[in-house]
Amino acid sequence: MAFQVLTIETTETAAQVLSIVDLNNGATSAVQSYENYLAGINGGVFRAEIDIAVGGVQASATLTSTGAATAAQTVTIGNVVLTAVAGAPAANEFTLSATPATQAANIAAAINASANLTGIVTATSALGVTTITAVVPGVAGNGLQISETLSNVTLVAFAGGTAGTTLAVDMS
Repeated sequence: MAFQVLTIETTETAAQVLSIVDLNNGATSAVQSYENYLAGINGGVFRAEIDIAVGGVQASATLTSTGAATAAQTVTIGNVVLTAVAGAPAANEFTLSATPATQAANIAAAINASANLTGIVTATSALGVTTITAVVPGVAGNGLQISETLSNVTLVAFAGGTAGTTLAVDMS
């Protein structure tokens, strides 16, 4: 899946743009409102420069397990808390394990199963390392908050997100 970031720079004020792209209209969907706005730019009704950022890189963080965490210890991503449990996990919980690869896989599974983290991050694991990746590429992912209180786990915070190359299209 390719990601692109579309930035529109216009001479209209924020109030003017919000009145044109009325997201609370009810009669018109948000997508249709944006489509109408873009058609207005293309038709010369509005002046704008459209910048499309391509080739951005997603930020990532890692949790490296070297042994079992303790029950009730946590990993927090954004404001979502994932809790270590000794038994079967419920939502936003993961089963601790003395085997690093198993514990890393359990953390990754909990992240991917969390409805609260859908669209924000995804996770994979290999050899005791859980890699957590921002869904949207760019530097904003570098600012995702992550912390942990886990025994036998080392955290490396989100980093590596880049904006990519910007292609500018002057629509004036």
